[in-house]
Amino acid sequence: MNAVSPICLIDLVPALRWSNPADTAPVLQHGRLIEGWWRAVPLPRVLDIAGSTWLSHSLARLSVERWDHLELAEFLPTLRTLQVDLAEIAEPVRGAVLATAGSWEQLITASPATMETWPFPADCCAIDIVSAVTWRAVHPFTRDHIRGPVPSPALMIEAVRTIGNWMPASAPEHVHNALTYLSTATGADSADSADPRRPADHTADSPPPPPSAATRAIRTLRALRAQRDEEEHASRPESTAADFAEGGAQKFRSSLLGPGRTLRRPAFGPPKEYREQAGGSVPEPAPEPGCHPLVDLVEGLFRSWRELERVVAAERLFATDPVSIRLLSDQISVEIGEIRNAQRTVEEHLLQWLGSPDGTPITEHLQKLSEELGAATTIDHLISAHPDHPVEVPSLGTPLWRVIITLFTDRRLYNGWLVADDPHRMRWQTRELLSDGPSLADAGIRLGRLGIRQQSLRAWLLSTPGVTIRDGYVLVDPSTSMEAPAPAPGYNGHTHLVQGAGETTSSGLPIRRRRPAATAPPQQEQPPRVAVSARCFRAPDGRWWHRVDVTADHLNGAPVTVPPGYATYLGLQPGRLLCLTAPGADLLVLVWRDQPAFDSLRPLLRRLSAQAGDRVFITVNGDRLDARRLPAADLSDCGPTSRALHLIGYTAPAATEEALKIISRRITEDGDDSNTDPRALLDLLTRRGDTDIAGELRPALVTTP
Repeated sequence: MNAVSPICLIDLVPALRWSNPADTAPVLQHGRLIEGWWRAVPLPRVLDIAGSTWLSHSLARLSVERWDHLELAEFLPTLRTLQVDLAEIAEPVRGAVLATAGSWEQLITASPATMETWPFPADCCAIDIVSAVTWRAVHPFTRDHIRGPVPSPALMIEAVRTIGNWMPASAPEHVHNALTYLSTATGADSADSADPRRPADHTADSPPPPPSAATRAIRTLRALRAQRDEEEHASRPESTAADFAEGGAQKFRSSLLGPGRTLRRPAFGPPKEYREQAGGSVPEPAPEPGCHPLVDLVEGLFRSWRELERVVAAERLFATDPVSIRLLSDQISVEIGEIRNAQRTVEEHLLQWLGSPDGTPITEHLQKLSEELGAATTIDHLISAHPDHPVEVPSLGTPLWRVIITLFTDRRLYNGWLVADDPHRMRWQTRELLSDGPSLADAGIRLGRLGIRQQSLRAWLLSTPGVTIRDGYVLVDPSTSMEAPAPAPGYNGHTHLVQGAGETTSSGLPIRRRRPAATAPPQQEQPPRVAVSARCFRAPDGRWWHRVDVTADHLNGAPVTVPPGYATYLGLQPGRLLCLTAPGADLLVLVWRDQPAFDSLRPLLRRLSAQAGDRVFITVNGDRLDARRLPAADLSDCGPTSRALHLIGYTAPAATEEALKIISRRITEDGDDSNTDPRALLDLLTRRGDTDIAGELRPALVTTP
């Protein structure tokens, strides 16, 4: 006979073990659980009876109301073993965490008392944040798999209660049924799960008293017996997965669970006749004209476009995750060539409009935003920077803030931040500027030189590795290593290859056709590897990137050649081309004729505001291309090693010996920095074709004959 799992809530929350049950009972009391269940009932059974939403919200209340001095990781020690990406957390909690804690690690090492001092947005508070954290700690004990963003149980319960409080008695019966279902599923109908954000309003005449202790004990014992029977059935050798599915479905009956323990879809939708009359959906009302002038302005532009152009703009140009051209072609049954032409037309229309008097208000708005938000800001700050930003543009079905991000030419999205420079470099500079532990006010003055504004200061500091705020001072932990800044790494992405359909590209680059198999030439010499290709450098994480030295011809749309080794690294073969999506959904084409070359980088260079003499480092991941610009700088006062490091995108100062190690790591496949013999390193650079780097290093190195 299998024993019931001994893991109870007191094992998950050690503070409960030493607390007075009378103090915690008002929060943890549940109509279907015995008194003191947190010491006796296994967690999986509690979750089967009460649900993860109710339990997570109750734990959050305990943390906020009773143990607000404890860090969340001390209140729930299992949090230390959980690796949670903020992208897994649902809004508005994710935006609030990014704007305050900055990271999951900083969040769980904070206490609710500390959180009360954080500048949360209006639609979120500490209990909402804490309940999302407790839900993540509770969920491993459920039988479900995480299939979407982590919700905030507190917000879910509050939403259900709000609907219940405002729902008129005249509402249709199916609406009342839906509310009853949600109340039961979330535990919002429990008289014990009061909301700490508002005072209790119970009266003697309001809800009936909870069931007696004996009734709760009987219910709990029945639930424990059901779990024991299920575990015995599962442990029998002759039982199969199908047997268990059938038996489990019979043993565990719930109004919320269907076969296979999936959430049952309740029948509380509107009547069929109403759905047919309503056409299956009720469209969202369009914003009133004049209420949102910026939305009206861009809406006037988009409405003048063809339907295909609006679709391309919505699905590729302004989308959070742009749809590939091939997939979009399949979805709307339009030829790939037409979609590419439509995207080029859209980009031209936008550039012309932004440069015209009609687009001046948006251009001025972008300039004002750049100054207001600074060099780094969270998406939440961008959305709240103007009342029009969260409003949807009707013809695109996209909020205005997504359009604004795409129109920015000097900044990009990175892990929830909108940044105007390399975020790694900015965080490294942040640590350097604050290494002496200044006060928070002094830190704000120093980081103002980097363009960090006061409203983003705390979130930026807490998102920087090794940086903490304690007692009004900013501390940098030197034991948290952070590599000196380097250009964004390349990606070893082998993309799907597309056979060229025409003889030449738009810039006149010939596309070599595939030879018939019968006349295929003999095997030719393999192209050089990326490790021995000029202007190709290995990032610290093992991925490669390529340097483009921008010229006036490149700005005018001339082809940009790349080394064959780098093209092969990307998966390109002679006679073929790659279609790549650049930032802002610009379409770039890399084609291999006599040598590999980009058809044109003009859209990308415009978006980066590049000038002749700048250096652009490009990266490719799948069919996406990313780029970083290193502006031209006067290096006449710098030493030879600094000028050599600048050519690989490394701008931090370094001694000669360290510079040789850095260069050696960047040009070898395994990142080996032992090859620092000056003569050998110069020979390797020369063989690669990096004569400019070798030329800068040669005067600084003493070589023997």
